[in-house]
Amino acid sequence: MSTGRVTGFFLILSLSIWHTNTLFSQPKQFKIGAKPVVIRPISSKVKIDGRLDDSIWYNLIFHTGFSQSYPYDTSIAHTQTWFTLCHDDEFIYAGIICENLNGNKPFVINNLKRDFSVNTNDAVVLSISPFMDGQNGFSFGVTPYNAQREGEIQNGGVYGVTTAWDQVWYSETSITDSFWFAEFAIPFSSIRFVPGMESWTFNFSRFDLRNNEVSNYKKVPRQFNVSTLVFTDTVDWETPINKKFFNGVFVPYISNNSIQNTKNSSVENRPSIGFDGKLGITPSLNLDITVNPDFAQVDVDQQQINLSRYNLFFPERRQFFIENSDLFANFGFRQIRPFFSRRIGLSPSRENIPIEYGLRLSGKHGNDLRLGLMNVTTGTDKNKSAIATNYTVAALQKKVFEASNIGLIWVHDQVLEQNKVDYNSVLGAEFNLLTQDNRWWGKTFIQKSIYPGIESSRGYSHASFLLYKVLGWQFMWNHEYVSRYFQARTGFVPRVDNYDPSTGTVVKMDYWRLEPEFKRIYYPKSDLINSYSTFIYNSSYYDSAFDPTESLISVGSEIKLQNSAYVHLTAYQTYYRLFLPFAPVKFNGGGYLNGEHIWEGFNVTFGSNSRKVFALFGEVDFGGYFLNGNKQEYSANFTYRVPGLGPNKIPRLYLTGNVRHVDINLRDSGLYSVDLLGLKADYSLTTTTYLIGYWQLNAQSKLMNVNVRFQWRYRPMSDIFIVYSQNWDRTQITPNSNAEIWQYGGRSLALKLNYWF
Repeated sequence: MSTGRVTGFFLILSLSIWHTNTLFSQPKQFKIGAKPVVIRPISSKVKIDGRLDDSIWYNLIFHTGFSQSYPYDTSIAHTQTWFTLCHDDEFIYAGIICENLNGNKPFVINNLKRDFSVNTNDAVVLSISPFMDGQNGFSFGVTPYNAQREGEIQNGGVYGVTTAWDQVWYSETSITDSFWFAEFAIPFSSIRFVPGMESWTFNFSRFDLRNNEVSNYKKVPRQFNVSTLVFTDTVDWETPINKKFFNGVFVPYISNNSIQNTKNSSVENRPSIGFDGKLGITPSLNLDITVNPDFAQVDVDQQQINLSRYNLFFPERRQFFIENSDLFANFGFRQIRPFFSRRIGLSPSRENIPIEYGLRLSGKHGNDLRLGLMNVTTGTDKNKSAIATNYTVAALQKKVFEASNIGLIWVHDQVLEQNKVDYNSVLGAEFNLLTQDNRWWGKTFIQKSIYPGIESSRGYSHASFLLYKVLGWQFMWNHEYVSRYFQARTGFVPRVDNYDPSTGTVVKMDYWRLEPEFKRIYYPKSDLINSYSTFIYNSSYYDSAFDPTESLISVGSEIKLQNSAYVHLTAYQTYYRLFLPFAPVKFNGGGYLNGEHIWEGFNVTFGSNSRKVFALFGEVDFGGYFLNGNKQEYSANFTYRVPGLGPNKIPRLYLTGNVRHVDINLRDSGLYSVDLLGLKADYSLTTTTYLIGYWQLNAQSKLMNVNVRFQWRYRPMSDIFIVYSQNWDRTQITPNSNAEIWQYGGRSLALKLNYWF
């Protein structure tokens, strides 16, 4: 940065401080410096009040020079940010000054809820990687109103941040006409690191959506996620941290779940007590313990419509399985997972199965080796539909090259029933590629099932994925193979099991998949268009003889505007060879489809400016369908930030909704409609107290439910939850009647209190 520009920043900052004497008792000057960035030790605690008027800040060097990554990546940020870092024996501190450009406009803020999305909120975020491996790190961020966001950076950050990870840390903010300020205090005991390291890597990212700009201290090209760890800078420790920190957490809970299954039945109370614990074996290796865990407070699953022949995927939301979850859950592919934590403690119908205890050791040994070991035992459920089972998972990752790794995994489940040999194991090995320039990333793996009676030459799966991505080009290749003898009971491999509705049996089938994609992206010099692209994509499945069973080929184009709006157009052709009977909907008079089917269709996806108070995202899909029929599908999602009230105009209520409507005309078989509706109201009383309400209706599963959750975080990581849930089922008035009504399907009221020691 030129001397003139540095001087300009210095003068602007000094003058603004002079005119905000409510913040400072006298004019003071921050020191502005260039690289290197150094974390210096301080001798006293920093008062975290978001005002940056502590004398410590004036003895440190602030750094600036942020560059844009959106809407362009070739210029210095219009809205600048300054930061400095320091530490004492307990905390890493960050002081941040954010230029408040166009301060007469309201910030783009949804509400005050924790773990906000940086895509729809003004914020500043610190990304740190203590291991310097290009793969793993931590993220801490705040909005101008001090809503917090912390998360793990996994897989190099190419897919963003996992905000389900929770830890204790402290922050405060304040706002003036010219700037908004933030102070962070991150305990060493809340992160994982290797003592004695002289350097870490880091980046600061600024999301100034009000002015339509995203910027970073270390430049991140526009085609990559801002959390990508290969685009980080080095921060040096003036005094390396060698102190051993006690990282021990004990979180007991008490709860009661009051359940009424039918309208006239009595209320059943189910009190429970248990605890979670964390123990730092080393500063980078953590032991998690859970005994009789209760997950009453976990968010409800978002309903989905399923018109395919296979099970749908629902994400994990339970805290015990979250930290370092990628070490276990990211082996394999989305639909070839040797381990899927929702198999533990949840039945296929998503009913709770009691977990008696769980142990999990995970983290780093040195900078290059990650390891994980998990053992969980579940009991027999009330209806004895699930038998007590023990689950063991062991995983190992070794860094290779700059940001790649090789991994091994073993997943084993054993039914705990006397005189019965019933187990299933999966062994897997994989290589994860990520180059230093982030142009190439990919994965290749092989997995083997072991269970009673299987031959050693059977039960394999393997796959490979490779993506090349530069500013104007993107190429992707994927292949998958799964044997019919491959069995992963604690995993998620839906396409092996093919249900035959005519006989009520499951037929296991091998399959291959080939999936190439080619994309060309253009970035014109335009005040209206940010980018436009064209692509061709194919996904084809084959049986063991390599005869096609299913194929989708599509060509399309996408236009993204500078204001974040977009439109995506796709023409496609679909092919099915139904080797088993299949009914996508319930036919008049019964019956199933068989044989070969081919049809064409067209898809339009669009989104409005997500920075506006009201934003709409929609999709229209129309074309042919099985049996010379046709299908029209309409879906929409909306978000609405209810304007804030009071003198500070702080937004507190955030509304989201979704609707999906499908019309299927199968000619002689009739016209069918399926609807999915959902509404969520998210109200923040403060940054630590929230009230969330869901309403969902799924016409396909004939289910409607309401879920209301109150959460008060009365101290760091300690919460009181009150959760009310009620279901209704769509049932026939009489056994032979086509008329249906909504009937009471049960309700529950749960109270949970936990305390973080």
